[in-house]
Amino acid sequence: MKRYMKIVLYAALAIALIITFTIAGCKTGTEAATTKKLLKPEEVTIGFSLWTMEFTFFQNVEKGVKDACKAFGFKYVMLDQKSDATQMVQDMTTLVNQKVSGIVSTPVDPGAMGPAVQKARDAGIPVVCADIGKSGPVNALIISNNFQGGQLAAEFLSKLITDKAIPFGLGNLKPQWTYARQRGEGFKAKCDELGYTIKSEIIVQSPSAEGGYDTMQQILSAAPDIAGAFFTSGREAVGAANFVKSQNLDIKVVGYNGDPEEFNAIKDGILAATVLQQPYVIGYKAVETLKEILVDGKSYENVEIPAEVKLVTPENLEQIAKEIMDSTGNSAFGT
Repeated sequence: MKRYMKIVLYAALAIALIITFTIAGCKTGTEAATTKKLLKPEEVTIGFSLWTMEFTFFQNVEKGVKDACKAFGFKYVMLDQKSDATQMVQDMTTLVNQKVSGIVSTPVDPGAMGPAVQKARDAGIPVVCADIGKSGPVNALIISNNFQGGQLAAEFLSKLITDKAIPFGLGNLKPQWTYARQRGEGFKAKCDELGYTIKSEIIVQSPSAEGGYDTMQQILSAAPDIAGAFFTSGREAVGAANFVKSQNLDIKVVGYNGDPEEFNAIKDGILAATVLQQPYVIGYKAVETLKEILVDGKSYENVEIPAEVKLVTPENLEQIAKEIMDSTGNSAFGT
């Protein structure tokens, strides 16, 4: 009997020890999976993989990233993709190999960046996309509130064209531009809410002023009675407005981006308005988000953070141009 009791006691002790070690092991594993050593600002290096420095929009994103790094006391490395998807992937890999603390990317091809993002995350490097889009396990995407921007365009046109029997046109983007397509969705939703009809919607095949010019011709061939049109990208909107001018038509065209071409076209009375993205704010917010992850210990996983957009009209053109110059050092009207 005593021998039996000893066996039971030893068995109970063994089970207790197994449970204790298992719990301890699980706790350690959980902590290892969720706890990352926080960095001091002077230990942080932010790598930026930029679409291109050719366009003002991305120059202003870069200025926001750079200024935020300076404000937070971070080191900063920038690589220019030069509008090349292969270069984008190579640059992401280079930043991982350089062991930067965090990566900001404005991807020229969001669909192609997934494996590079995974490689960065496997190395313990958080990734934040600044505008455009994302694929792979990014921590966050800072993106303009595109749906709201489309709504602003519709509201503006409704104030200029009060007769709801007169239809509008829409020059939209290709389906693969998922986030930018929300501009058209916002426009359509607000038009429907306000009681306006979009009689002709055509996708711009060539992302250029020439593409917008040609698309405006197609829209008017399908719907010659429109009085307003929204083009969901800047250069295309200017091309569309120039076609309207060439035909001496009274059609109000609204663009989206806030490119220098648009500011000049509004100043010259060719373009009625544009919806301004704030690339400087987008770039700054991207680094601010990485700071919260790396320094403050905040968790982000596949989070979308909207950035405010503004309507630019002839009435507020100069004031907004001044705000852009003050924050970025770049003229809203270009060089």
